[in-house]
Amino acid sequence: MYHGSIFVLLHTKGQHIFEGATMQEPVRVTLWNIPTWAAIFMYASQAMGVLALIYGLYRRFRLYFQGKPDPRLNNWPRRLWNFLVGAVGQMRLARQTKPGLMHALMFWSFVVLFLGTVLATIDADIAEHFLHAKLLEGWLYRFYEVTLDIFGLLFFVGLGMAIKRRYIDGSVRLSYEWGWSVFLVSLFLINFTGFIIEGIRLQVMAPAWASWSPVGYVFGAVLGAFNLSETALRHLHLATWMTHSVLVAVFWGILPYTPIAHIFTSPLNTIFTRADDRPQALRPIPNMEEAESWGVGALADFTWTQLLQFDACTECGRCQMACPAWNSGTALNPKHLVMDIRNQMLAEGGMPYSAIGGFANGYTNPTVQPGAALVGEVIRDETLWACTTCRACVYECPVFINHVDAIVDMRRYLVMTEGRMPDTVSTALRNLERTGNPWGYAPSDRMKWAEGLDVPEIEEETEVDYLFWVGCAASYDNRNQKIARATVQLLQKAGVSFAVLGSRESCNGDPARRMGNEYLYQMMAEQTIGTLKKFRFKKIITICPHCFNTMGNEYKDFGGDFEVIHHSQLLADLVKEGRLKPEKPLNETITFHDSCYLGRYNGIFDAPREILASIPGVELREMERSRERGLCCGGGGAGVWMETHNNKRIEQIRLEDALAVNPNTVASACPFCMIMFDSGSKVMGLEDQLALRDVAELLAESVGVNTTKSGEEESEQA
Repeated sequence: MYHGSIFVLLHTKGQHIFEGATMQEPVRVTLWNIPTWAAIFMYASQAMGVLALIYGLYRRFRLYFQGKPDPRLNNWPRRLWNFLVGAVGQMRLARQTKPGLMHALMFWSFVVLFLGTVLATIDADIAEHFLHAKLLEGWLYRFYEVTLDIFGLLFFVGLGMAIKRRYIDGSVRLSYEWGWSVFLVSLFLINFTGFIIEGIRLQVMAPAWASWSPVGYVFGAVLGAFNLSETALRHLHLATWMTHSVLVAVFWGILPYTPIAHIFTSPLNTIFTRADDRPQALRPIPNMEEAESWGVGALADFTWTQLLQFDACTECGRCQMACPAWNSGTALNPKHLVMDIRNQMLAEGGMPYSAIGGFANGYTNPTVQPGAALVGEVIRDETLWACTTCRACVYECPVFINHVDAIVDMRRYLVMTEGRMPDTVSTALRNLERTGNPWGYAPSDRMKWAEGLDVPEIEEETEVDYLFWVGCAASYDNRNQKIARATVQLLQKAGVSFAVLGSRESCNGDPARRMGNEYLYQMMAEQTIGTLKKFRFKKIITICPHCFNTMGNEYKDFGGDFEVIHHSQLLADLVKEGRLKPEKPLNETITFHDSCYLGRYNGIFDAPREILASIPGVELREMERSRERGLCCGGGGAGVWMETHNNKRIEQIRLEDALAVNPNTVASACPFCMIMFDSGSKVMGLEDQLALRDVAELLAESVGVNTTKSGEEESEQA
């Protein structure tokens, strides 16, 4: 494949090199058959293309700095690791085998061919001109030629896979605007003409080392079959060479104005993405007391790194396919959300966001135009309220885009600045302010779940190993009260030193934060932290993964540095230590549902499964979507309190996942999941077919603990 040079035009020593068809020692031929005027044209066109590239990228990059400052020069070891894993290693892309292989072939081939061009430039323009020597000769040149030919062939394979996937197989998740077609066709023609150029040169020169360029050799042999004269081949070579040069120059020039700008922005985003120790924690609003508006209502309210994130989108649609809200037919499509914000940024900056980039798969958003309101017009309210904050989109994104933080930022604007929210959200927030729980139950009823149990309440003068944080759902919801009772009785049976706050416990603020009321959250967080600091304990136990995440990860920003563990972790440890002995066989086929806030947020997948594996007679069957790819129940991000108008509710989709593996019990480890599944099971008529149980309840039964309230019928709470 051809790689050009500039200084060789002025260096007479190079003349015999690119006319040396009879030479037997392998050496790279520079500008063979290329007259001076053509070489000058090539360098001029490439210079124009590169200048257009630099100018286009400048126009694009300057748009990011309308955003707020966000220092990202810390923790360089982790940033380098993210770059190596995400950009260089393509590890997130490799999670899906075929698309990952396709992209890896194209990416690595592109990199190798580009580096080959750089090396050829060094050989001709530096080594020849200044050192009067050749780098690419002998064994190094043989290796160079065979390597570039192989990667050029692999590039064809990757392009073929991309074209087949996009235009033959088709996919609802892909973008089909013509910028992608321009990109694929350009790369194909550049690669194809490169091999034509090489093939003609080998056919005319017939060097002894021609077989070290295997693909070019085949191209040359095919051309040779047409019995063209040497003059005709030389004319064809020059014409193809000129075409190749123009294609490359145009490719560089239009690149910043197409979706393919992500080859620059995506690697940058892997470097400047969040690299702190708690990436799952939402960030507080800085200087909240002094601010005149809160949250994100305009592009300038985002940080510069968030604007970079949106521009890094590759439009692959992985977030879309993983999103429970999109799968259930809501207004939220995380891919379109990112594209809309990006396109609004480009429109405001005068970039041709639709001329070549366009919109995806027939999707258009006519509100994307200069002057449009970001929240309310470009991004509709119902889009933001559909999010369950499950982070499936964040996990799947190969370029480290954080959709959830952006959505919560815009919710903050709706709630705190505009006062716009669904009625059910408004009610839940009022309940949190009045009663300390989102359902509005009396604080005096918080300990009713423990009736008949000897549950110790912590005192200032005593010290315990564990403070059991019961949480609002397990305190008030009848179904989840049984989980709290099972957990307490297991702790008592194992001889664990623990206590509860009792009526002093109040919501830790997580629902308020996810709903967008950061002010209320911070008030509740500071109140809870102040209460907790009055007592002496080593660790906090939670049943609720949402409480676990908030108190373990997010309280640290407000001085609450507590060690928090989930009840499944402690119970699994107690079984391992022999302090709990599950002996009664349950003879159940169980599938386990991974809570988003326990699994994707905090990486706890094994502890609940270890509990189930320890119970005699349990057969554990995994759903197709499990562990990191587990589908949300629909309860997160205020979903428990939202009235939805989906095609199908998220919890019903998840229960269908469970039914596919034919269990008789769905196990979970989250009160919100239990609430959602209990509701979905009734709607689907599955009460007699499918049991819904927490891992603590299953363990308690096998250990021999009775968790029901004596003399009281169980009733469901609305």
